[in-house]
Amino acid sequence: MFGAAYSEVDGKPHPVVDTAGYASFGFGYRRCPGELLSMDLLKTFLRLVWQNKISFVRLDIDNPRLVPFDPGTLLPDNIAFRRAK
Repeated sequence: MFGAAYSEVDGKPHPVVDTAGYASFGFGYRRCPGELLSMDLLKTFLRLVWQNKISFVRLDIDNPRLVPFDPGTLLPDNIAFRRAK
């Protein structure tokens, strides 16, 4: 499920990761080839957020749309960015 890796204990399969066996970049020889690119993209994003003094703000929305966060979680879409003046 979702590229999960399972171990076996006493003949019973057990997920290696807690969240339904979800591993965003996979494990072992089946690792995602874009893992390092994704990490660099995230580091660049966070560096730009810090340099430009961008903050996250919660929007005052009555019924925000729910968006998927991981295989078992939906979060309200009520977060925005604001650049400091």
